[in-house]
Amino acid sequence: MFSQLSIFLLLLLCATMFHRGACGTSFHLLCNEKDRSALQIFKLGVVNHSNKLSSWSSQQDCCSWKGVHCDNDTGRVRRLDLKQQYLEGEINLSLFQIQFLSYLDLSLNGFTSLSAPFDAHASFSNIQFLDLSFNDDLHIHNLRWLNQLSSLKYLNLSEINLQNESNWLQSMQLHPSLLELRLASCHLTNISPSIKFVNFSSLLSLDLSGNHFDSELPYWLFNLTTISNIDLSFNFLRGTLPKSLLSLGNLKSLRLHDNEINGSIPEWLGQHEHLQYLGLSENMFVGSIPSSIGNMSSLVDLSISSSSLSGNLPTSLGQLFNLKSLFIGGESLSGILHENHFSNLSNLEALVLNAPFSFDLASDWIPPFQLEGISLSNAKLGPKFPEWLYTQHSLVYLEVPNSSISSINGDLFWRFVANITQLNLSKNNIYADLTNITLNSQLIFMDHNNFTGGLPHISANVIYLDLSRNSFYGPIAPLFCHKLGTENNLDYLDISFNLLTGGVPDCWEYWKGLSFLFMESNVLTGELPPSMASFIDLIALDLHNNSLSGHFSLDLSNITNLEFINIKQNNFSGTVPTKMPRAMEVMLLGSNQFEGNIPTQLCNLPSLIQLDLFHNKLSGPIPPCISDIPSMGGAQRTSHYPFEFNLYNKGQELEYEDYGLLRTLDLSSNNLSGEIPSQLFSLVQLQSLNLSRNHFTGKISREIGSMKNLESLDLSSNELYGEFLVQSLSASSFAGNPRLCGDPLPINCTQGSGNVEVSKQHAGSNDNAFGTESLYLGMGVGFAVGFWGLWGSLFLNRTWRHVYIRFLNYGAHQLHGFVAVKLKALVLHHSVPSECLR
Repeated sequence: MFSQLSIFLLLLLCATMFHRGACGTSFHLLCNEKDRSALQIFKLGVVNHSNKLSSWSSQQDCCSWKGVHCDNDTGRVRRLDLKQQYLEGEINLSLFQIQFLSYLDLSLNGFTSLSAPFDAHASFSNIQFLDLSFNDDLHIHNLRWLNQLSSLKYLNLSEINLQNESNWLQSMQLHPSLLELRLASCHLTNISPSIKFVNFSSLLSLDLSGNHFDSELPYWLFNLTTISNIDLSFNFLRGTLPKSLLSLGNLKSLRLHDNEINGSIPEWLGQHEHLQYLGLSENMFVGSIPSSIGNMSSLVDLSISSSSLSGNLPTSLGQLFNLKSLFIGGESLSGILHENHFSNLSNLEALVLNAPFSFDLASDWIPPFQLEGISLSNAKLGPKFPEWLYTQHSLVYLEVPNSSISSINGDLFWRFVANITQLNLSKNNIYADLTNITLNSQLIFMDHNNFTGGLPHISANVIYLDLSRNSFYGPIAPLFCHKLGTENNLDYLDISFNLLTGGVPDCWEYWKGLSFLFMESNVLTGELPPSMASFIDLIALDLHNNSLSGHFSLDLSNITNLEFINIKQNNFSGTVPTKMPRAMEVMLLGSNQFEGNIPTQLCNLPSLIQLDLFHNKLSGPIPPCISDIPSMGGAQRTSHYPFEFNLYNKGQELEYEDYGLLRTLDLSSNNLSGEIPSQLFSLVQLQSLNLSRNHFTGKISREIGSMKNLESLDLSSNELYGEFLVQSLSASSFAGNPRLCGDPLPINCTQGSGNVEVSKQHAGSNDNAFGTESLYLGMGVGFAVGFWGLWGSLFLNRTWRHVYIRFLNYGAHQLHGFVAVKLKALVLHHSVPSECLR
């Protein structure tokens, strides 16, 4: 009886507490029907190619749907977290109708529009956290819909286009409960600098970085008495630092780097003793770095740089015992650094000194710190590699480019750098034989030195390797035909501008993952082996200025990412190669022995923007189908890997660097004949056209006047005739066509019997009579990416890796101080403040 009674009581207890998950079972109430309906309306606007919302079906309780979090006691939806789910389409703000929703994160997706099909006067007071950031193609024209979120504490709209919202500041003032506001890279232009007060009475963190603010620092900023973090970096802010900054007594982080702030760095700044992060780099400061900075004992991260700063580094910086990251830069800074500059920096982890400092340190000096990263670019370290650097056993990156180093302690040095992730020795004059050396770092920059011997071996860890502009000699087969024990990760290889000889080995099946391969300006000979067509991810291939020969018979059409090929200045023969992928943008095939007609297959490359067939043995007419290439004729714009190339104009070889804006066609110095097809002049995006030194005949079509973007034209040394009436072009473009006359030529035309007669005073012509013509080409650049903090995703994701490698080749691999700051900010963009979860 007692046993039965116990069982009965236990069952009774289970019944009364079943909804609380007693009796060892998990249970919650089913999803509220109104909440389910709002979620389904939202889903209707979502384009879900990745099938990430497959669990959102009517057969399942919506509390079990991906990203949906319900309250176990009430069954009401409290959180919706769908960040980075590759979702596209429309954000339907029917989600705001979920009565108890307090947390909504749709960041890092591909949404392109936003709709608000609900009562404009309704109030949804429970939403405290809203993150729509990094939906890069999302344009929001006004922020009035935010007015209904009266309890909002965290708002992140970074990387969303708000350029049409000129009253964003007034909209934000309607949220006095805001603790954190992030509007980075939103195309904002008006920061309302003259407004003195805004109603941000609770605001702790403000991120307005990466916008287009072009004014002095706003007055209202200095009345945010609660503020602890301010990020206004990457704008166009100007003027001097106002002393009212001292009124921000709770300020812990001030990031103003990459602006146009001028004047001197004031001494009073040292009174901010509680400041932990101070970013003033890449501004227009003048004068010296004030010694009072050494009073800011709480500093953890300090960055200061300007091309106009002068003087030495104050020794007081050596007293910043909490400092973890120090970045100082300026080409006009100078002086000698002693041990007392670093005496108390025991917590320092990253040291970046991008200035021509000299070092006077004892040979047996042991620093008080153990660094994770050091960059001493443009410093005067040499001629020997500094002994004190060998004491740093935790280095992840080591950068000493352009630092006057000429000698290293061979065995000791290579053992020391074996486990360093990034090694940058470029632009020194280091002499060492690397024949028996194995390189192990993931990112290696050793260009512009005097390294010699055979090419070094590499481990499977190496991702990026630049050995260009050294004195390596001998064959390249020992590097490429040495099969690694595991699959290699090499993505970028540059061995150009060396003394390498012999043939190209047939071992490329081991290196299918290469994306960038540069072997130009060596003494390589022979034909290209079949395995060079086995690449999978190749983007750029440069073999120019060697002695390669034979027919170029490789079928590259299956290398779908290939967009750049340069095989100029070799001895290739046969017909022009045509087996190219549709992604091909740049084909530089000049100065070879190609013969036959220009193949019509080239007209089928829709992305082609540069074609160079200069100085071959081509004959026949220009195919009229050339007008079918959309990238040369239409408004399409590409943005490809930046590369250097040579452009020929009036016998001059001019070197340029292009980033996807330039459109060129060079068919000069061949045996082409016939009339210039009028279709050619429909390529209105062309900026450079060179048809000189051929046998073209006939008149020049008036359609040439439609080429409004043309900046360089050379039709010289042909057999053109007739009157030419386009006055905007230079006469030198038509030299060597004695039967051509009219403006802009200095030859008068008279018509008679269907022939053109040239006045005697202008009879005779040659190329040199017109001198040389200056060539002006407009090119634009712009991108910034990150490095530190992205290691895991960077090396596991080839797409991100390609983006980073493009970034490296733009020359930004010496800016890790800045990158680290931005990546820390990126992490903070997606951190949840504890105040928002209460």
